[in-house]
Parts: sequence; C-alpha cells; structure tokens
Amino acid sequence: MRRSFSRDVVLAVALGVGFSAVSLFSQAQSEPKPEFEVASIKPNSGGPASGMTRFSGGRYITRYTTLKELIGHAYGVGGRSLSDRQMISAPGWLSVDRFDVEATVAGIPDDSRGIIPSAVHRRVRSLLEERCALVTHYEQRELPLYALLVARRDGSLGPRLRRRTTPCVSTDTLNGFPVKSTERCGGRIQPGFLQGNGGTIDNLAYGIAQFVPDIDRVVVDRTGLSGFFDFELTWAPLLPLGTTNRPDGPSLFTALEEQLGLKLEPIKGSVDVLVIDHIEKPTPN
Repeated sequence: MRRSFSRDVVLAVALGVGFSAVSLFSQAQSEPKPEFEVASIKPNSGGPASGMTRFSGGRYITRYTTLKELIGHAYGVGGRSLSDRQMISAPGWLSVDRFDVEATVAGIPDDSRGIIPSAVHRRVRSLLEERCALVTHYEQRELPLYALLVARRDGSLGPRLRRRTTPCVSTDTLNGFPVKSTERCGGRIQPGFLQGNGGTIDNLAYGIAQFVPDIDRVVVDRTGLSGFFDFELTWAPLLPLGTTNRPDGPSLFTALEEQLGLKLEPIKGSVDVLVIDHIEKPTPN
C-alpha cells in the first residue's frame, strides 16, 4: 500500500514523539485518575501543515495532529508509540481530522532528550477518555512485519549511523550562547529524508514504519544495538499515485544498507495492537 506525503512531517520531539516512553500499567482503581490541571482540544485552526509536539515547563502542546496519532503516542507499548497498523477498528475521521491540544500540569520535570514523560501520556489518555469517550483494549495479533537487522557480517555500521557520545541539551540557549541543533535531541522527517539526534534504533524503526510511504508493515528492531545514536538517511521516495517521474537516488532499502549498515527483512510475528472499541469527536472545551 502506498501512502503519499502532502506535507513535510516535522518531528520536533525526538523523531515525532516516537521516543516517548509509555507505561503499560494502568492506574489502580483506588488511585485518582491522572489529569491535566487545564486542557483544551480544538480543531486545527488552519495553521502551518506540519506537526509539532513538545512538553516543557509543565506545558504540553501538540499542533496539527490527528487523534489517531495522539492515541498512538499515549497508548504506546513497551516504551514505543503505536504505528497506524497497530490500531484496529478506528473510524476513518480519526486519521483525517486534525486538532490542536494545549494542557498544563505541575510537578513533572522536563527531559533533556525531549521525551514526553509517561506521566504526561497518562494524562493524555484521561483527556481522550473524558473528551472523546474513548474506550480501548489491547490484543496480540500476528501481522506481516519487517525486521530491522544489521546488514554486515562483521557488525559494522554505516557512515551515517553514529553512536552518540555527548549528552543532549534541553534548552535553546546555554549561558547566553545558542545551542547547536546537533546538541539538542530530536528529529525530522520529510519525503526522502529521515534524521535523528540521540535516538535509539527502535526510534528509527518506528519512524520508518509510521512515516515512510514505501513501507507497508510494522517494523521491529532486531539489530541488538542498544544505546543512543545520531543518524541521517536519504533516499528517493515513492511519489503520489499518478506521478510518473521518481527522483534520482537509491531506494529506501538500498539507502538503509549503504548509509546506516542496516536492512529490512520481511517476517511474520505477533505484535501488540490497540483495538478502539468506541470514540467520539471531542466535546467542546
């Protein structure tokens, strides 16, 4: 299945909040449900057609996001956001209508890598359950997958995949001096380009599966590589149906091997999926 980009996708928070750490454990019924102090969720006002999500200074903001994207991040499994193919029974509007969300909560510290804290995601869940009457459950299903593997027998990596040796800086200025983009963790993706600073290989796998139209399967990390990396990948993307000319350059599969030293191998396997039992469009704030 081909998906085409009508806009650049900018992942302002660690490769599209794909770096988000999410707890699978629900709050005990005796504990109060975690909620934002103040929260609004409104249809996108027609602003710039690029996504942005961040949490800083107790303020959570996401722009131009679909509720399917929001659910995927908030209900992620094992520290990883859910891709589109891991959300089942979603109504069509869930991946079409776009919203802006702003919320505040005190007492949750920022993360230097730009990760959205799990405590914030739990509050996003509460917001969706309250404003959208969202009801879900998890299942395990066998799906066609791609395994992301190290391509070279000697285990060496490609020239554009480098272990990160310096910590991330969380602010745009440090002691009055601007912070270089390479010092801040995060990422960016647009047709034919995927870049990340301070990400894991699983973050890379998620970015490929979720945002690259050439890929029609969930991608799972089977490299065995741990730790944090800086990476940059460029390839000739698939273009919208009806377009005859494809840009010059390698395919995604070739670029992965040549630039990162990784490869995609088709497999079948069981993965966690989230079944959406019920959802409504958000109630007014």
